[in-house]
Amino acid sequence: MSPEDIDVSIGGGVLTVQAERTEKDVTKNHSEIRYGAMSRSVTLPPGADENDVTADYTDGMLTISVGLGAEKAEAKHVEIRHAN
Repeated sequence: MSPEDIDVSIGGGVLTVQAERTEKDVTKNHSEIRYGAMSRSVTLPPGADENDVTADYTDGMLTISVGLGAEKAEAKHVEIRHAN
């Protein structure tokens, strides 16, 4: 797969990676077509900065980095209910 086959998008707190490729092998007496598509979506954590996203494709590995903004999720106390 090459970087031209991959699309990375972000919006609404969701990061989506889609890829599609088609390979054709044609010889005098035989032709073969291979096709593959994939899509993955990941919900970003609170505070993720959608304007600070980078993608790097090196040696067949796609690495996506999303920066964190100043907003941090605060810890919340969860009350435990119990029945008598």
